[in-house]
Amino acid sequence: MKKAALVFLMFALTLAAACAPVYESRVDYAMGAEVTQKIWGAGEDCAKEALAAILALEEDVSYRKNGAVALLNSGKTVNGGDAYGIIVKSVELWRDTGGAYDITVLPLVRAWGFDTDSPRLPGESEIASALSLTGSENVVFGPDGVYLANGAQIDLSAAGKGAACQKAVETYKAYGASGGVVTVGGSVGVFGTKNGKNFRIAVRSPFDPADAIAVLTLTDTYVSTSGSYEKRFFADGAEYHHLLDPSTGYPVHNGLISVTVVCGDGALSDMLSSACFCMGMEKSLPLLEKYSASALFVREDGAVFVTKELAPYVECESYEVLP
Repeated sequence: MKKAALVFLMFALTLAAACAPVYESRVDYAMGAEVTQKIWGAGEDCAKEALAAILALEEDVSYRKNGAVALLNSGKTVNGGDAYGIIVKSVELWRDTGGAYDITVLPLVRAWGFDTDSPRLPGESEIASALSLTGSENVVFGPDGVYLANGAQIDLSAAGKGAACQKAVETYKAYGASGGVVTVGGSVGVFGTKNGKNFRIAVRSPFDPADAIAVLTLTDTYVSTSGSYEKRFFADGAEYHHLLDPSTGYPVHNGLISVTVVCGDGALSDMLSSACFCMGMEKSLPLLEKYSASALFVREDGAVFVTKELAPYVECESYEVLP
């Protein structure tokens, strides 16, 4: 009798293990940021393949690697691939923003030292020299592909993390996962559900990195945040941050401290968060509408503003809905 009971118990435990939902969670590092994955309905192989897709994308879009962007910056022509697709979107957004979003800012980034661990305040002549190389009119599409003219150099950092999230989500779907959330730096991708419920995404407080200023409940979309608090330094009694205005060469100062954009395209969510930060809240609204995106703006005084499309999905202590 005891033997029969033991066999039954072992069978029951085996059956319970077989019926338990598959779940995978892991943390890695890519694109200069922490990559976190949580997947429901798919296992370790799915997470590994998603990471491999992110690393392959990084190779293609990083100016520090040996992929398409590095080739372009060395004077070569590129046709096709992930970087090419992002460049096409970037030039379109450059036109739509009147130049507020510009991927040819790499000379400015280098002048400020934001490509290093030791940023610095450049001289006016250095900024002027970098500005002379800036402008996406120098991103030229020809019969053989895209190339850069007049010494232009591109930086796709403002698109890469959002694009990486989309690569991961596409992998989750291919594996038949029921839901997943991936975070790459300031970008998040969500797909499906967690135990039948949409995902709760915390928007980091610009004033306290351990706190959230808002929570968004969403699924099947991408969320990216650009904030002046991420990379900054002090010089001559003033604060400088990494979100540069392509028209002046200096950090943007318009009263905003962070912009979070929700969009159905990963790269665009990332790109639009940078563009909207540079343009300011009011000028961003028509742009967001054109790209079927929504946003949450945080001002330096702590006031929070949310576009009306996003408002039903926002939890926040106090916010104003934009018209």
